[in-house]
Amino acid sequence: MPLAEIPLSVWRTRGQNFLFRGQTIRYWVAGQGEPLLLIHGFPTASWDWHYLWQPLTQRYRVIACDMLGFGDSSKPQDHDYRLLEQADLQQALLEHLRVEQAVHVLAHDYGDSVAQELLARHYERSEEHTSELQSPVLS
Repeated sequence: MPLAEIPLSVWRTRGQNFLFRGQTIRYWVAGQGEPLLLIHGFPTASWDWHYLWQPLTQRYRVIACDMLGFGDSSKPQDHDYRLLEQADLQQALLEHLRVEQAVHVLAHDYGDSVAQELLARHYERSEEHTSELQSPVLS
């Protein structure tokens, strides 16, 4: 399947917002099927995935956000940005979207570290949590 570019101007019109700890986070969801969480790298944004977006949405419910401080999400000044907070953000996004089944993860660069934190939490989690990670891919 050929890769299909999505122009940035079009990408931006397809995004939605949710609040995370008082900050606006921009996110995108498309497709149907098992959820696939895409986590971008540094210093970029979710638009990194635009070439893969359409092919992935044919098989998965693809979910991606611009992490706090990146892309079209809030960039609070004098904020103590932390990897653990970015992992909290990913979990909050899945909760916001009411994702309760297992989640595939595809991550790149800085997103790899966020994904590793999510994996660690997955293995340490109690029965109370609803989201589960499966088939992580770190690049």
